[in-house]
Amino acid sequence: MLNLANLAEEVQIAYRRRIKKLKKGDFVDESSATTESDLEETFKKLVGDLNKSPEEIFDALKNQTVDLVLTAHPTQSVRRSLLQKHGRIRDCLAQLYAKDITPDDKQELDEALQREIQAAFRTDEIKRTPPTPQDEMRAGMSYFHETIWKGVPKFLRRVDTALKNIGIEERVPYNAPLIQFSSWMGGDRDGNPRVTPEVTRDVCLLARMMAATMYFNQIEDLMFELSMWR
Repeated sequence: MLNLANLAEEVQIAYRRRIKKLKKGDFVDESSATTESDLEETFKKLVGDLNKSPEEIFDALKNQTVDLVLTAHPTQSVRRSLLQKHGRIRDCLAQLYAKDITPDDKQELDEALQREIQAAFRTDEIKRTPPTPQDEMRAGMSYFHETIWKGVPKFLRRVDTALKNIGIEERVPYNAPLIQFSSWMGGDRDGNPRVTPEVTRDVCLLARMMAATMYFNQIEDLMFELSMWR
């Protein structure tokens, strides 16, 4: 129930932020919207309040690195099947907020939402057998499948747009290390007797195979998008 409440809150905050940008002052409860500055507002504050030039911001940004480290915690892990259900619930809620939704669409979305919620309630959130390091790695990689793989490029495009709006026409180089990912899963040496050199090797191979599969699928999609003949 708390997971569903968090999902609903996330969708509502995103909706309020969008309304705030589209029609400032025209939202009944605008004061309850998130106060977190978006990228463009942050850059403009750096320029206006701290007298930083757009070029300085661009140079600092493209040379910085944010390293996000994935770790496994058995009491906080979410099964991949539940992550997928939560994603579909989030999509249904987001579509229900659309202004141009028809009554038929709303009824179908309500029914889909009920199905996903009932399925989530009937799904055991806790695995009844202790996960192996390989299982923990698969669970961690599921976040790449569900959110990170598409979320990071979307964020980088927003960075480019925000920079363009403060006068920087150049895009952040594709090889700039703005965000990188590391992982403790299957490689931690904190006394877990199940994490052996062989396990670490298997986990590394598993991660490489998953990464190769995601790249292969993306390249295959691009083949259909870039369908022009020479």
